[in-house]
Amino acid sequence: MSSRRFKPGLVPTLVTLVLLPIFIRLGFWQLERAEQKHVLQDSYEQRKTEPAFRLEPNVGAADELEYRRVYVRGTFDTAHQILIDNKIHKGAAGYYVVTPLQMTGSDEYILVNRGWVPAGKTRSELPSIDVTGSHVTIYGVLVRSRPDIVMLSDKNREASGWPARLQWLDIKQFVKDTKRKVYPYVVLMDADAPHGYSREWVGNHLDPDRNTSYAMQWFSFAVLLVFIYIVVNLKKIDTKD
Repeated sequence: MSSRRFKPGLVPTLVTLVLLPIFIRLGFWQLERAEQKHVLQDSYEQRKTEPAFRLEPNVGAADELEYRRVYVRGTFDTAHQILIDNKIHKGAAGYYVVTPLQMTGSDEYILVNRGWVPAGKTRSELPSIDVTGSHVTIYGVLVRSRPDIVMLSDKNREASGWPARLQWLDIKQFVKDTKRKVYPYVVLMDADAPHGYSREWVGNHLDPDRNTSYAMQWFSFAVLLVFIYIVVNLKKIDTKD
């Protein structure tokens, strides 16, 4: 190393200053998600054995309701369905189909995740999603809507119109778009319930080890970036005889 000198260039320095904080931020975010999922997993295991209770409009949105089994009665709103983009099921890309359900005897709605459907051959080809207009009883598990990944852009919805194709489920934005009163939880329909699609909720929503693995990858990228930065900026010293 005596024949080389560390002399950082402008472009490598700027690239490193931009990317390094992002990699570190993503690593710690994944660790936080892993810890959250451990807590949720414990809550799920504790609450899944409890009997399902009827979810009614006057039931408050307390924290202890998350991952409780419920049943809710009402009618699906067929005009305002949502497709949550970039969802993988058995190696295939697709969408989660989320449909609002108007609770019986109320003007309040709750969003129901009815499961996964495959994507079309092109981005412009949306899947055909069917839904009954009859009065139904839905069984499932209550969850809060959370983004599954860090969003580097604030753009959630690609275009206006319905069904809406979203990057993540934003209940507040849905309320703003539809002027509806919406319960602040989502129902994940039971795997064997009718009116739905492919559902494997536990595997898709509670996998803290996957987040820990992602965190290690981001931290590895950060270390590799620093190593590359040092190597690139080690300049050979010109020597004269």
